[in-house]
Order: sequence, then C-alpha cells, then structure tokens
Amino acid sequence: MTVTSELEETAGKTSSGLEPIKARIERILENMPPSAAPSPPTPEQEEQALQRILLDKGVYPIHLKARLSDFHNPPETPPVFIYGSAGVGKTHLAAAYLAREIQTRGEASKFFIRCVDLMNRLRDSFRNSYNLAASEIISAFSRYRFLVIDDLGAERDTPLVQEALYDVLDFRVGHRLPTIITSNFSLDRVAGHYGDFGERIASRIAGMGETMTLLGKDRRWQK
Repeated sequence: MTVTSELEETAGKTSSGLEPIKARIERILENMPPSAAPSPPTPEQEEQALQRILLDKGVYPIHLKARLSDFHNPPETPPVFIYGSAGVGKTHLAAAYLAREIQTRGEASKFFIRCVDLMNRLRDSFRNSYNLAASEIISAFSRYRFLVIDDLGAERDTPLVQEALYDVLDFRVGHRLPTIITSNFSLDRVAGHYGDFGERIASRIAGMGETMTLLGKDRRWQK
C-alpha cells in the first residue's frame, strides 16, 4: 500500500481526521529508511578545493600550498607592504594570507595579481587593445574586498598607467580595504622608481597599514 492510500484510509476511519493522520504520518516516516546524508569532506578534499580556488584567484601553482604555518610567528593582521630580497618568501606569505582569508571569510571578491600584469591590463586598455576600459579595470581592482599585488617595482610604465595604479591604491586607502603588496624595493626605492607618481604611491602604501621586512631563509620578521 502506498503512503497516500494509507493516509486516505486512516482519514476515512476518524471523525476529526487530524490527530490520527498526524500520528499515522509520524509512524510511516519512522519506518522509512533514513536519507543517505552526504559524507563530510575529508581534510584532503578541503585542501584540494582550497587550492583550486587559489588558482582561480590568480595565485601561481607553486604557491597553492602556502599557509601561515610555513612561517615563524607571522603577524595576525596582514602587513600591507612586504619588502625583502628575492627568494625570501614574500609571495608565498602573501598567498598564505589570502588562503586564510578565503578559509575564514569565503572566496568572494578576493584576487591575486602580479603588478606587471595589472600594469599591462591598464596599458592595453589605454591603447584600446583590451576588452575592458581603463576605468572598469581601476574600479574592479579598487573594490576587491581583499587584494594582493605581487612584485611592485618589477616594471616601470607610463605616467598614465602609474596614475591609474595610484588611483587604485588611493581608493583602497580611503575605504580601508585589506591589501597586501610585495616588493623587492623599500618604500624609498618605490618613491624613486615611479617618477612623478613615486612619492604619492609610496605615501599611499605607507598610510594603508604596517610595513614589514622579510629576512632570510628562516623567514624571520623585522619591523
């Protein structure tokens, strides 16, 4: 007998039709096999999912496994500017902070980009050879809830592109949006590297939060 016919039969044998039907439904449900609930993801599956998200957000494959536990006593609050010589782990650390941000707050509105790639997008948009206008690129990178700009200073572009980079940083400062910038240059060198906009760019970075120096292979911190 189907569930429907059992309920109809029960309803026909009662005067009120309410409580007996309710009891009958409860009994039928109790006798039904439990639904096959999906198994919770394993730690390995969670790690694989996080790595796929990081790759989609722009992180290089070599840094997909970057985690804060790889470093000795990193600051709880991400530094805005991570400076150090090549190979000490600046990009790895920035990717680790992004991974934690995604784990704790979700993947929406977060991005990782090399500064040279951002500059290329802006330059190409000014030349009308990119599928987005410069204003749209500036707006998008200004509004990400969490943004990593990697390897500032590896390029030197036109004043127009430098001004666009300044506009992105200026917006993020004014709206207190979390930003991590890595560079082989100190802020003094950044100021000299970008010509007329150098001091303004360096000033904006300094005003965004903590500036840290990453030292040596043991990745020790120095303010």
